[in-house]
Amino acid sequence: MKSKKQARQTQVSKIIDLSPHLRRITVTGESLKGFPVGQEGTYVKVVLQNDHEHGSVKRSYTIRAFNPETLELELDFVVNRHNGPATDWAKQASVGDQVGIAGPGPMKLTNFDHHSYLLIGDLTSINAINGYVPRFRQQADVRAFIVVPTRADIIDLDYDATENTYWFIEDEAQTTIEALVADTAQDMSKDTHTLLALEARTIRSLRPILQEEMGFDRLNIFAVGYWKKGVNADRFSLQKKLMPV
Repeated sequence: MKSKKQARQTQVSKIIDLSPHLRRITVTGESLKGFPVGQEGTYVKVVLQNDHEHGSVKRSYTIRAFNPETLELELDFVVNRHNGPATDWAKQASVGDQVGIAGPGPMKLTNFDHHSYLLIGDLTSINAINGYVPRFRQQADVRAFIVVPTRADIIDLDYDATENTYWFIEDEAQTTIEALVADTAQDMSKDTHTLLALEARTIRSLRPILQEEMGFDRLNIFAVGYWKKGVNADRFSLQKKLMPV
């Protein structure tokens, strides 16, 4: 496997608009030979050239799928919600565009033999949930909550989501994601392995509910702030180093 610091040069081969706020971009290239398989749910760094600063910009995106035979890597980009180097690039991308791929990085969850899992995410982390759930044993108690802006942003997942996945639709909500989680997951085991992968402030509001009100073991809560409202990615990255979510 190539070093994480050495970006693999790829080109866009396919673009699909999955929803009003989610665009799937497939990249391919000979450089993806040897890219590790079975990494769905973890992330790569998308490396974009920044002509204004004569350098590059790196942003993390979760792997939707990788096909080692066709050398195709699928990534989903949130669009039409905010501006930023990667978001703007994804919105304007065309087949044939060049882009660097570095990684993959480590998975947040590594124990797939536990008996109980609670996953809470949004459009930015939907592929983490999509990648993890199929790995859990069939008998496990699995509950996933996914926050989406509109009903049109509900997409098909790679597992049967009819019984264990709750879609929290922001523009229809009569309650909060915190209240929904507290009500729906209150009977789960106290040693449930929990993934919080969404906006940083929401993570901070969910933690006391899970730990103090519901009694979840904090050592089994794995949190990663994918973004922070009103803060650009570079500044947020610095904030996370100083004050992890």
